[in-house]
Amino acid sequence: MARGVEVDFSRGKWDKSEWTVFKSPRFGFVRDFVQEDDHLVNPSDPAWSDEELYASHVTEVYASMVHRLKLSGMAEVSSTMSFDHLMAPLIVITRDLPKNEAGQYEFREHYEVVLYNEGVNVWHHTYEGGRAKWHLAAFARAPFSPKTKYELKVVLSKVEGRPMRMTVECGNVRFGFEDDDLPESVYAGVTGCEGRNRFYDFRARTGEAKLNAAADGEH
Repeated sequence: MARGVEVDFSRGKWDKSEWTVFKSPRFGFVRDFVQEDDHLVNPSDPAWSDEELYASHVTEVYASMVHRLKLSGMAEVSSTMSFDHLMAPLIVITRDLPKNEAGQYEFREHYEVVLYNEGVNVWHHTYEGGRAKWHLAAFARAPFSPKTKYELKVVLSKVEGRPMRMTVECGNVRFGFEDDDLPESVYAGVTGCEGRNRFYDFRARTGEAKLNAAADGEH
């Protein structure tokens, strides 16, 4: 049976209790998003220009939260987002909701699907020996403009006898990859970092566990 959520991030139109604020293992702080009239934005000093923020404060503006809906099998996640300067709003995919020793929700293995001015990147993050590691799992290069709304969509699917597949769409860009490490059950959310990022909505739905290979572009 299909399940899903549709979230409007306008002031007073969404339920914060359905979300979990997450910490990155790379940074020593936890910060929440700032509510604006029709969107959320990651926190920053309004006095910082875009250029100053990126040059001197890029590691200080990270904010992330994950919706509590568990997605299993085939899943589709999307969000309308924008960036003020160069980068880097993203959809985050995590297999579970882990906590660190201090009891804070903190990412371990997860994927980041990142929009920025030169394209879309998919980063696979792991956590080994108490240290965060990451590598570029897939990417597409295309120009994206600042202060422009884009819908970023991520589809997770399973073809019989093959690893899990991730397909990413944004603007005129569409690409995908298969990965044995992609979990069949995940949680999803949004992260703002490396600049001022704005999120206007979030949608997630989960349904059939497998897709027909031909229908999903398999030849």
